[in-house]
Amino acid sequence: MNYEEILLFWVNRLSFLSRREIQSRFAAAGEPIAAEEWAALLMLWQKDGLAPSEIADATTRNRATTTRLLERMEKKGLIMRNAGKTDGRRVVVSLTDRGHAIKEVLIPIATNFVAEVTETVSQGDLEVTMKTLKTVSARIMMIDG
Repeated sequence: MNYEEILLFWVNRLSFLSRREIQSRFAAAGEPIAAEEWAALLMLWQKDGLAPSEIADATTRNRATTTRLLERMEKKGLIMRNAGKTDGRRVVVSLTDRGHAIKEVLIPIATNFVAEVTETVSQGDLEVTMKTLKTVSARIMMIDG
């Protein structure tokens, strides 16, 4: 079997290359944000006040890995973890002022990067690719149980 004909090889390669490049661009702008932190920030910018389990599930990380990720983000001053307002046993992850403010730096970098790497791909192809990746991801989640 030729690895260059395997869809998951290309998905993995794209993931590796894009993670490396986006992290490099963030660091060059003075913001050493890891790809995993970027994913969590995207979620929190969309809906602040998530449970760690929600972040773990959406990023397909296990709970222990997510806890370590949140610890690193807390040390960087991006988030804070507090007891929930209605249930003190529930931890809620919220953005700090720095976590909100960094959006103004990171979003343009990411937007420019995506525009740069997709400029030669038609909108139709991008839509089909996105639909395909979502379908395959959903299928894997179904198989994984």
